[in-house]
Amino acid sequence: MTNRVRSGVRGMAARSLAALCLGVVVASAPGLCSPAPGAAAAAARVAVADWTLRTTDGREVSLHGALARGPVLVSFWALWCAPCLRELPHLDAIAKEHAGRLTVLAINEDGPRGVARVRPYLASKSLHLTVPLDTGGDVSRQMQVGGTLPFLVLFDAQGREVHRTVGYREGGEVELRARIAALLAATSADSAATP
Repeated sequence: MTNRVRSGVRGMAARSLAALCLGVVVASAPGLCSPAPGAAAAAARVAVADWTLRTTDGREVSLHGALARGPVLVSFWALWCAPCLRELPHLDAIAKEHAGRLTVLAINEDGPRGVARVRPYLASKSLHLTVPLDTGGDVSRQMQVGGTLPFLVLFDAQGREVHRTVGYREGGEVELRARIAALLAATSADSAATP
């Protein structure tokens, strides 16, 4: 090993040790860089990675923010996907039926040029879904959608995946509704049992 490499390794070790010591000092200082009360517990209880996207109406929505309110149904779709367009009315009905108990996020995967047509399409079909825009495909990659749309995932309030559907088939919403009903019943039972 050359002197230059040895020196670089020693320097990295010294910086790592300094960072570790600083972390211990900061962590032990009361009130300094401490998270909000309960934030660590809330983050620790969520099994899925968080993401934040802007919606068609300009609001920001995050997965963990939605999970804090209860179970979440996430669907990936695009305007060019005919099966996706057949699924959207079912998702809209589910969102209305379970408002306040289940959050439905219909993530649009159209690119930057196509996204301008999303809001007018939703209005023309009288769909009132929350539609986050994933124009760069970052969330799609994070959630390992894999390019097949529609792609749907149902999470319990702890962020655990309880159901996944790839593609759309007529009548598939019956099974989805049954899964949602079972999840919401279990969530209600858990809430009632917790003092």
